[in-house]
Amino acid sequence: MSEPASQTDAAGPIPALDGLRAVSILLVIASHAGLGRVVPGGLGVTLFFGISGFIITRLLLAEHAAHGRVALGAFYARRVLRLSPALLAYAACAGVAMLALGAPLVLGEWAAALLYGANIHALWVGFPDHPGLAPHPFSILWSLAVEEHFYLIFPAALLVLVRRGRFLAGMALGCAAVLLWRLHVQARCGGGGPEWLCGTMPAFRIHMGTDTRLDAMLFGCALAWLCRPGALPAWTASRWPLLLGAAGILGSLLLRDPWFRETWRHSLQGAAIALAMGSLLFAPGWGWLRAALSAPPVLLVGRMSYVLYLFHWLAVGLACAATGEAMRESPYSPAWYAVFVAATALPSLLVFYGVERPVARLRARLRPTPGVAPCASRAAGAAPPAGSAATAGAARSAGGAAIPGAGAASRRAPAASPP
Repeated sequence: MSEPASQTDAAGPIPALDGLRAVSILLVIASHAGLGRVVPGGLGVTLFFGISGFIITRLLLAEHAAHGRVALGAFYARRVLRLSPALLAYAACAGVAMLALGAPLVLGEWAAALLYGANIHALWVGFPDHPGLAPHPFSILWSLAVEEHFYLIFPAALLVLVRRGRFLAGMALGCAAVLLWRLHVQARCGGGGPEWLCGTMPAFRIHMGTDTRLDAMLFGCALAWLCRPGALPAWTASRWPLLLGAAGILGSLLLRDPWFRETWRHSLQGAAIALAMGSLLFAPGWGWLRAALSAPPVLLVGRMSYVLYLFHWLAVGLACAATGEAMRESPYSPAWYAVFVAATALPSLLVFYGVERPVARLRARLRPTPGVAPCASRAAGAAPPAGSAATAGAARSAGGAAIPGAGAASRRAPAASPP
């Protein structure tokens, strides 16, 4: 049995968060590997976003509680060191694959990929597939862009809201505002709509837009505030919130109405994930589930989730190129899966052990003083929804998501349409 997350050791890790990231990345990978009709890859992205908001907020709140401030420069430096090395390695591999298979190297696409503008580029310009390599390797980066846009403004907003004693109200207002905006965008873009608002791919405007997906992280931020040390709400000690959250998630997947799926579904899933996560991490009755999520193989997948998120997408294109099979949501041939597994696992392992873990030691120097890191993480600078590099003192559960996304915008269709 695994003990609930500590409320006294502010630097204590919560291994189950890495386990949740493993669940998230496996949902995404399975949905892109021919199981998109039955596996909700989009839910994996929303879970990534929620975990990211929770951990980043815990880090910032703990630093503020210890020092009365947040070192924004160090925060952004940690973000760069967390995301950029693996992203650059992925871009280099993608570039080699594109040259080898005759796909063009377009400057605007590279700028969007490396400067966290992939979702904007995807929606208003597009990442077109190439006959030699489809889907486009950079289209998967949309969810990293959403997260980084959020974290450009969130730390400063947190400081203002905490000082005024309005943090939870701010998160609630933010979630409500995003829902109302999503309803407006759906009303304008559901049947097409103006390009300045809806982009050139209106069907994916809400799924991939920063302004329409922020609430997934805000729900996680609100949970972090509720579960800060010394203020744990009574409901987190109960098992029923996880069951209620799971029921909400299941209901959001079963209800197939298109309008609901583009609007209320995202709010329902974000709230249900936060509710379930609060109980999972802190309720004594879920010790067996935390233990399962903390098993060594599960933890490894969770800690590698960022690189897995990146390289599995390139592997889809390489497997399609090697076998001549077009990307689809139904199962592939055994040969396709052999190429896919090899092209996902090998570069992911190389980059994780050869790039991410060494860089984590450098990132550790930018952490706040010992004891400041929140119980959710030992890492300075949280990772994207996918993945965390574990080092001594670096977060076993840092980060956020990238990780990470279910699908991406190519001209013919995003990699995985919203489930």
